[in-house]
Amino acid sequence: MRRRRLAQDRAARAGHATHEPTTDGAGAPASFVSFELLPPELRTDDRFDAVFDVGPETAPQARPHARTGRRSAADASSRGPYGEETRPASPPEGAPPAGTGTPHVPPRGSDQEGVPRRAWYAHPVPWVAVGVAAALAGSVAFTASMEDARPVDVTALPGGLRPLDEPPEPRWTVPVEPGTELVPAVGAVVTVDGGLTGHAVEDGSVLWRSEFLGDRATCLPAPGAPAREVVVCAVPTGWREQVARMVTVRSATGEVLGDRTVETAGRLSVVPIGAADVVRAWWRGDEVALVREDAATGEVRWERALEHDGLGRGSDVVLDVRRGVVDVLAPGVAAALTEDGRSLVEDDVWTIVRLQDGRYVGNEYGRGTATVFTAAGEPAFRVEGRVLEAPLSDGSAPGVLVTNTFGSIVGVDAATGSELWSLPGTGVRAVARVDGRVVVQTDSTYRSVDARTGEEAWAVELDDDGPGPVLTDGRSIYVTERSRGGPGLVSIALDDGAVEWRWALPEDTFHVVAVEGRLFLLGADRLTAVS
Repeated sequence: MRRRRLAQDRAARAGHATHEPTTDGAGAPASFVSFELLPPELRTDDRFDAVFDVGPETAPQARPHARTGRRSAADASSRGPYGEETRPASPPEGAPPAGTGTPHVPPRGSDQEGVPRRAWYAHPVPWVAVGVAAALAGSVAFTASMEDARPVDVTALPGGLRPLDEPPEPRWTVPVEPGTELVPAVGAVVTVDGGLTGHAVEDGSVLWRSEFLGDRATCLPAPGAPAREVVVCAVPTGWREQVARMVTVRSATGEVLGDRTVETAGRLSVVPIGAADVVRAWWRGDEVALVREDAATGEVRWERALEHDGLGRGSDVVLDVRRGVVDVLAPGVAAALTEDGRSLVEDDVWTIVRLQDGRYVGNEYGRGTATVFTAAGEPAFRVEGRVLEAPLSDGSAPGVLVTNTFGSIVGVDAATGSELWSLPGTGVRAVARVDGRVVVQTDSTYRSVDARTGEEAWAVELDDDGPGPVLTDGRSIYVTERSRGGPGLVSIALDDGAVEWRWALPEDTFHVVAVEGRLFLLGADRLTAVS
């Protein structure tokens, strides 16, 4: 009995000590120790690994006493690491135990003298087996939940939709002036036709109107950008649009929050950023001044100056803020900055986006390589091809970058840059990443590729790609298609690529826009909300 118990104890200790679970970050180089494949709020590796990292010497030893449920200090000190009783060396044969005047009597129920028999529930092996089985089951469930988790709700992104009817139907239609534009806003549907008009989301009724701002007013955000609680309109007033009146309005009520005069450098030199800020550019001597400020009050968040070579001074400066990066472009000036004003690149034209983990990745114009930057904006490594980062992404499979190497679609380890898989074919752009699958587009063909394995799930070819953006509700993607009967909206299932329905768009529709999960169609003389 004793030999069997000792053998079982040794097996339990060996099995416990040799378990070495791996994590997603294993194998990454030292320079990327801080890189996490999932956002911090989803990582629980420290708690998960703790289940396996507790050795026998640190495991809790206390076990309830058979009668009282508690143990005295003396009782605790008389037991070994696995709960067996320990006693001093046996006295000579025939002598009574130390401190007694009576012969020693073996405990009742023992196999031999001085060695008590333990009940099955007092033995460590069954409990170790139960603990390991529970931990393994938990690890499977944990891994599955991590793979299936969506760090980002795609319906909240620009281009994200609530589920549509099959096929959709118009909910309401209101007349608009020719040339009217739609501004993504929170709490109302806002149109621009020289002035601002707020419509009720439920039925299109007019909630408020602003004063007439002028035919040259540029109001932001632009279609396709995130909806905001404020609308900012820049109305040029100076020569060559070097000065503008900036009006800031609360989108839900039409309340004017700010009305001030600012320096600008063209109609595209003011762009919204964050919840209520703008980035603004203007010429200041031989440099381009760049500032992030509160749209209503002008309170400065940061300011930068970009050197200019003197050629093209006074020309328009084009700003763009998308996916965590501020792009600046003008004759003799090119730069990309983070939203807090740190420089990523200067003097070259790049397309850079922020990754889910806070780092950045970008393609340099005219080159066949892409660069991954740290969260601090420092170049980390290069990969072959052009990175295909989808604007509609739920953040799934963040450990894999997908690139187009102009002959293959390649999966790249986002921590090291090493190639994981390669799939023949090309993809001009990625339009969506949902549940670990990346949908890439080439002309009018859409392909779904598993970012983790490189397996192609499906491919769909349409008659002719339409002008509208690609939208998604997380279950399907919606694309516009030109056909003989006119433009239409096509629903493609993300699971298997099945064409679920086609819906003919109303005549003269020239804008298909998603705002706060709702679909709107802007035509030559009407605005339509779609179910």
